[in-house]
Amino acid sequence: MDTFIKKTLLFILLAWCVPVFAFAAEIRLDAHKVNVVQNEQFVVDIVVNSAESLNAIEGRLVFPPEMLVVTDIFDGNSIINFWIEKSRLVEPGVIAFSGITPGGFSGTNNKIVSVVFEAKHSGDVSLTLQKVIALKNDGLGSKAILDSRAVQISIGQGDSVSRKEIIIDTDIPEDFNPTIESDPAIFAGKYFLVFGTQDKGSGIDHYVVREGQWGWYRNAESPYLLKHQQRDKKIYVKAIDRNGNERVATIEPQTNVSWWEQYSIVGILILIASLFLIKILWSKFTLLEK
Repeated sequence: MDTFIKKTLLFILLAWCVPVFAFAAEIRLDAHKVNVVQNEQFVVDIVVNSAESLNAIEGRLVFPPEMLVVTDIFDGNSIINFWIEKSRLVEPGVIAFSGITPGGFSGTNNKIVSVVFEAKHSGDVSLTLQKVIALKNDGLGSKAILDSRAVQISIGQGDSVSRKEIIIDTDIPEDFNPTIESDPAIFAGKYFLVFGTQDKGSGIDHYVVREGQWGWYRNAESPYLLKHQQRDKKIYVKAIDRNGNERVATIEPQTNVSWWEQYSIVGILILIASLFLIKILWSKFTLLEK
């Protein structure tokens, strides 16, 4: 009887503990290697595990700037779709990040961002996460509780030769569909362009926009105020990742295009052909005179 009671109590205890472990949520630092030497580069990922769906997260990665130098920050393959504050070095020893994912995300090993460090001096260093705030995807903006896990890096003596961490990316950014919107609270109700995509390799570096078939691309951020409010131009949005790979998305004119613009290419070709013909005829006429 005693054995039966003990087994029953053990079963109840385990059943009571399982949900706790199942629903535990954490944000942690994962180092690709924890033992390096001076002038060696290494990658640290910020990773989130959560059984509950989250749709927003922000925080700071803190490290000793006298020991480590940030050489690059990659948000390719991030679970974050839109950055409120793109991951960047905001002060010595502090990298800030803040972003949202419409529709939310959950599960294990959700990467937020990857940071490439270079070790400058020998010794043991600690990298920590601070001021982390995560919001549940419950429509109420409820705060989620995340345990935080730091990482320790041991830096040994090394030579002066830099050993680089190389992230290879040959893939173009993901397909995307820009849209034209209008809102009384944004740009005084004028038409603006909304766009965004991801790059699972090195991450998006920047966007450029061109309105119409002619002209130059301009650096742009979403939302982008349209220069041609008539919406009679074809719009080109180019996403460029950090390795120079590009993808172009287009929006057709929303209103009728002027007749002269529709036939502008044909007209230019006719003009070029006419000039070429005149040149040939003029050459022949000159030869006849001689």
